[in-house]
Amino acid sequence: MRPESNYDQRQGAAQQGSTRDVPPDFANRIATKIILTSDRERDSELALEKVASVILRNLSAPERLRHLIECTEVLLANDDTRRYAGVAWASVAIEQEAAPKHAKFVSDVLDVIIDDHMRGAKPEYELEYKRKKFSAYARLLGEVFINMMELNSELYEVLSAVYAAVIRKEMAIEQKEKEDKGSRRINLLKERDSGPTVGKKLFDDVVDYIHARGEFKSDSLNQQNPNEFIAILADRMRGTRRYVIQDIMNRQSLARKKEAEKELSERLASAEEIILARDTFKKAINLFWTEKRYNFKYLSVEKVRVTVQVLAIMVGILFFLMGYLRIADMYWWEGAIVLAGMYLYARFAVSRQSFRSFFPDDVSKELEVVVGSFTPALRKMSKQQLDSFLIRQVRDPANVNLLTILPEFVKYVFAVMPERKNAIVTMEELGEIMDNMELDIARTLRATQSTREPPI
Repeated sequence: MRPESNYDQRQGAAQQGSTRDVPPDFANRIATKIILTSDRERDSELALEKVASVILRNLSAPERLRHLIECTEVLLANDDTRRYAGVAWASVAIEQEAAPKHAKFVSDVLDVIIDDHMRGAKPEYELEYKRKKFSAYARLLGEVFINMMELNSELYEVLSAVYAAVIRKEMAIEQKEKEDKGSRRINLLKERDSGPTVGKKLFDDVVDYIHARGEFKSDSLNQQNPNEFIAILADRMRGTRRYVIQDIMNRQSLARKKEAEKELSERLASAEEIILARDTFKKAINLFWTEKRYNFKYLSVEKVRVTVQVLAIMVGILFFLMGYLRIADMYWWEGAIVLAGMYLYARFAVSRQSFRSFFPDDVSKELEVVVGSFTPALRKMSKQQLDSFLIRQVRDPANVNLLTILPEFVKYVFAVMPERKNAIVTMEELGEIMDNMELDIARTLRATQSTREPPI
């Protein structure tokens, strides 16, 4: 079941103490008073003012809001009094902008109607000749709007304001339910079982009802549609619905955009973080260059070591063979001594342990530490901030000799960056930044080469 609304709680508490003060035929009495007040005045504007005064004086209390709905149903029940339903609503709605109390009263009544519609408080109304069912509250508002247009076509602006308020209220309720969806559970299945229109928006049902009322099947070709103005009203209300919903969506989109921009501004790297990241970035480039050349230097030293080691063993074997064959008056034991000495030399003097001082230093761990110190700042940089940061690195004279490896280093940094998915810069934006950086590197290198060329 749908949670009890604020109006239900407020009205339930108020009705317990004040229902005894309202007679059973209170709605009929108000309806009669509206009719008499309207007919007594010849001036239509003065009549609307007095009708509004009667309604507000008798029905503005929170516990009596539903009596306006009952009063409207009483007026709509008779063909002779239908027009007064339009008079009653027009009287309180026409001064919404000028009189705050009118606006608050209309808003409160619409809240009650929307809440009852969503709960399915009353059974559906069926148009017998159309065999279509509508919400009782869609039928009530639809008939009120039709009768307002019958009174005066210029009342559409008033009608449109009431209808737009219904749309905005229902859209606000829907938005709130979406926001609360993760924090509370709502049994929508039971609500839908109470009727096919419970899950339908009231503003949609109102237009559908008015459209159904405006349909007319003529018996002859020359017969005119007496409900043509109702069909026109439905079309105009559809246009109002499209406009209001689009306006609401635009406002929601703008609000989400402002919220995203605010969140982004809070996540963006500060100027202090960017400045501190510059020096560590330079140090990391040098370490990356050292680490990049590590394998080459290591292989070069290893090649020399292995060569000396192999030569030492080969010399030992050569001397042993010379002693074994008694070449140059050498004895075999002399050759064995030389062989053993060269083996020991190759085993200890030319070992990796002995050549440790010649091998290059492995800076991979230091590189990881330095890169990890500025990656949080890079992760929080926007596209503009990162683009400006890298351009400064390209144009820094200290990095001139390392510009060729700068694109590779940036790719390495983003490849090893932890929580890469949380970075503000997307992969597409990073690709654009890399393209701009490579072009800037090419321009910088050309400018550097031209300054180094000797004058002719």
